[in-house]
Amino acid sequence: MTLRRKFVNSTLVEKTCTKCKKTFPRNSEYFYAKSYVSSKDTRSYESFCIRCDNERSSKWRKANNAEKRKKDGEYRSSEKGYFLEMWQGIKRSKHGCEFKDYDEFFNHWVEQQKTYGRKCPYLNIEMTTKRGVQNFYGRKTKTVPTNISRDRIDSTKTYSKNNLMFVCWKVNCMKGNLTSLVAKRFLGFYKERFGNND
Repeated sequence: MTLRRKFVNSTLVEKTCTKCKKTFPRNSEYFYAKSYVSSKDTRSYESFCIRCDNERSSKWRKANNAEKRKKDGEYRSSEKGYFLEMWQGIKRSKHGCEFKDYDEFFNHWVEQQKTYGRKCPYLNIEMTTKRGVQNFYGRKTKTVPTNISRDRIDSTKTYSKNNLMFVCWKVNCMKGNLTSLVAKRFLGFYKERFGNND
């Protein structure tokens, strides 16, 4: 047992936060600590107290997340971003997919535009790529009726060049309550693609 007392630098007993200017005990209860790489068992403390550091981090996350969500929303509303997201869903679909890659899938949309432009083949309305209303977490909670939607003409067949048609969401939602006009056009498309064999 030794009678020697460990030297404690009195000027380092407390630390003042550079943000709120309040003074606290210099320990990990009030300041985040980090270890020195070159010195064993030696730690330094952040200049902000834990409360101020958490507030600063929270503000930074909110500001950057909002900016990220904005950029992400803008990209996903672009034609490329919208179709890339649609392609991800199609290639993982339980119904099967015969498109070999995204380029072949997107080219199918390009080919459809040669006949119908950007209009829905059923309702003849301009189709869009707008994102739906988003909740706090940035998740889409409501679809836009005019948005482009993938539709299998024959629901018993896979996604393929012959079976896939891009239509507006409104038409896909009407499937359970078809009007005579849409039903007539649907039968026309079916006959055009598959003939009278099925």
